[in-house]
Amino acid sequence: MVLPTFPPGHDLAGRYRIIELLGVGNTAEVYSAEDLSLSRTVIVKVLLPTLAQHEEVRRAFRDHIVRAATLSHPHLARVFDGGQESGAIFMITEYLSGGSLEDVLAAGRTLEIDDVARLGRDVAGALAYVHMNGFVHGELSPSKLLFDDEGRVRVSDIALAGLGLNFREHLTLDDVRYMSPEQAVGERAGAESDVYALALILFEAATGTAAFDGMTPESMLRSRINAPLPVRVELGTLDMLLAQAAVSDPRLRLNAEQFASRLSAVVSDSAPLVVRSRQGDVPLLAQFTPSEPRTSIGFRPPSPEQVVGSRAVQSGPDAQYSSAETPGGTARDRPRGFEAARRSSPRGFDALPPSRPTRGRRLAFSLAAVLIVLAAVGAGAAWKLGYLSTKHTVPQLVDLTYKQASEQLTGDGFTVTIGKEVSSATVPAHKIVAQTPAPGTVSKSGLVIVVTVSSGPVLVTLPTNLIGATCATATAKLQALKIGAQCPSTSAIRSTRTATGLVAEVLYRNTRNPLAVPAHSTVILALSSGPGPASSTTTTTTASVTTPSTSTTTTTVAGEGLRAMPNVAGMTRAQVNTALHNAGLYYSTRGPGADSPTWTTVVSSVPAAGTMVKWHSNVILNVR
Repeated sequence: MVLPTFPPGHDLAGRYRIIELLGVGNTAEVYSAEDLSLSRTVIVKVLLPTLAQHEEVRRAFRDHIVRAATLSHPHLARVFDGGQESGAIFMITEYLSGGSLEDVLAAGRTLEIDDVARLGRDVAGALAYVHMNGFVHGELSPSKLLFDDEGRVRVSDIALAGLGLNFREHLTLDDVRYMSPEQAVGERAGAESDVYALALILFEAATGTAAFDGMTPESMLRSRINAPLPVRVELGTLDMLLAQAAVSDPRLRLNAEQFASRLSAVVSDSAPLVVRSRQGDVPLLAQFTPSEPRTSIGFRPPSPEQVVGSRAVQSGPDAQYSSAETPGGTARDRPRGFEAARRSSPRGFDALPPSRPTRGRRLAFSLAAVLIVLAAVGAGAAWKLGYLSTKHTVPQLVDLTYKQASEQLTGDGFTVTIGKEVSSATVPAHKIVAQTPAPGTVSKSGLVIVVTVSSGPVLVTLPTNLIGATCATATAKLQALKIGAQCPSTSAIRSTRTATGLVAEVLYRNTRNPLAVPAHSTVILALSSGPGPASSTTTTTTASVTTPSTSTTTTTVAGEGLRAMPNVAGMTRAQVNTALHNAGLYYSTRGPGADSPTWTTVVSSVPAAGTMVKWHSNVILNVR
């Protein structure tokens, strides 16, 4: 067990008295403390010693503290102070007593759609503010969204953003639960990564379940690469908005300011979200009184008195009241004076001692009770050992998903559990690759079948500098990652950007330039064959009835997919159609005649004549 840096009662910097250690995260130790100068509770966050030994981390933490202390936003946790003592660097932040969104979700609570939109608007507004000031959170999660004593949300740990991520030995499920696809393939978190994380948090707050799940960090990250946000009816009007904020490509994703603005349009007013913690709730299981422990096999055998339908006979004046069946309750529940009042009352027929059964009848009743008890115990043992259970054959579960296997076993009385998860290049992710016991085994109901589930292939992130490298250099880089590479001449492509003989494109099956590929797979390195054949020139001469003079148009084609923009200035509509059709280009119009279907003359074009453009590009013509 690692001892905390500062013990309780320690006066940090002569001003902050440590109360207790609240926890240890990936970056800092977190303490509650008393600010002796202002008589208030604060939070102290001390950089972990394993990170403090790196000079770049120490410098970054000091810089973050100074910059974060200047930030002021109603939904941002404030940074008060910072310093260093005994080699430990610490930060002082405000104490927020309302718990976190993680506490709300862990309690099984979900938010109404209006409240989800308010939460997203408040948090997105704070993120837009910190992004504008040069911060990226990078590790946004429900545990980082805290509530003050009034229940208003605050984004915390801005000053810890990005610290120590490069020095983390491994990632847990909690670490990757809200990571963006670009972080999943090894890229640094950007402002768009915070928006993606917030979209997943809002999805979970509305539905109560994670948008993307997995049994390992790798499978959880793999499930979101190039995958849209799942569609859930609980999202209501937020469905499309969250999908836009969780687009896989960060370039197409909403930024924080846009996200906040669109969420603001959903809520009914501008009031902030207020989430009150539920106190005093009684857990479900605590509402039931536990029964006494069982001492029998599978069931509780009846007593002899219950079998024969009578109770033990007692002697004396109170024999008619057993300790468990006294009128008005048990003996300890009777009011005082009960016995005295009863004794002074006249003794009637009900007070007479009960008749005693004969000795022979008592012996027969006792023998019958013993036989019934023994039979019941034997039946219970037989049931427990499965002799009375129906036998079933274990079915084939390989190639099914866990859900499909569970549904198939419902009628057999079997259950299925996942023993482990393994990577597989042949079996798709989430499908069963092996099971124990084997298919065809005959067993009684209640059998637990242990299955091994595929996590899919292990993905390897490709280097970003393969394009422009030689075949030998790119192949060596990939072989170091256990990825095979081939440079067949049949895969060469024409390229105006990459020199002849260098890698112009990476292909894996039908994917061009993938971010990651399965381990031990082979990719094709398409080499550049240059910009293509020499330019060919086509001259077209046209004339019209209204324009007796001829017009000559020259179209230059250079390489596959590239065309030179022809000179169409002064041409009529028919002439333009012919010239651009020959060049393989489309066009749209603007200018004084753009709204008229009978425009007569082209004034100019964008791009200008002679500019190389892609085949089937759309050019703009100024017409009148």
